[in-house]
Amino acid sequence: MSGTTRTSDPDLPQEVLDRLPALDAEALSLFYEAYFDRIYGFVRRMVGKDHLAEDLTQDIFLHLHKAFPSYDSARPLAPWVFTIATNKVRDYWRSRSHKTVQREITIDEEERQHWAVSKLPTPTKDLENKELSEQIAAAVDDLPEGMRTTSILRYFEQMSFEAIGRIVDRNETAVRKRYSRALEELRKRLGGTLGLSGGGVA
Repeated sequence: MSGTTRTSDPDLPQEVLDRLPALDAEALSLFYEAYFDRIYGFVRRMVGKDHLAEDLTQDIFLHLHKAFPSYDSARPLAPWVFTIATNKVRDYWRSRSHKTVQREITIDEEERQHWAVSKLPTPTKDLENKELSEQIAAAVDDLPEGMRTTSILRYFEQMSFEAIGRIVDRNETAVRKRYSRALEELRKRLGGTLGLSGGGVA
């Protein structure tokens, strides 16, 4: 299409993105295969519990299915998807059920170990180390919501600051500052041993 700027997705070809608004069955199946692990991993890191992550992920994909007819395939897919996922997590945190669950949850050692587990490759080999994974899990769990969301999207999803800004409704400068503060907090908690610098893509 001459004169139109197209933005491809690294996980899906443009022709698949173009078919998503029509709820094409094959395109939806390819989207599910490309994004399920990413969304589940993001939600799991945000909420810290397997069954909650499973329920929320199912909710997110149902929402995405209803929202796809309004998706503009000329725009990047991942920020659009993760905006919906982030909003669902926020809705859960605000809900009464979350407040009830929080009174009952005790995160044990096994759950700490599972926090950093994903079918996707981790950004550094250090994350394969159980003890380090547990330390990262505990440190990120303690971050305020905004810092936690930014850190997970940047470090684990390798998203640009611009894309994160669209997801969390902040400008790029604010996101960079928030990420910098999050890294500083993590360094304080983890003794500066992680080698956390900018991470991700520019």
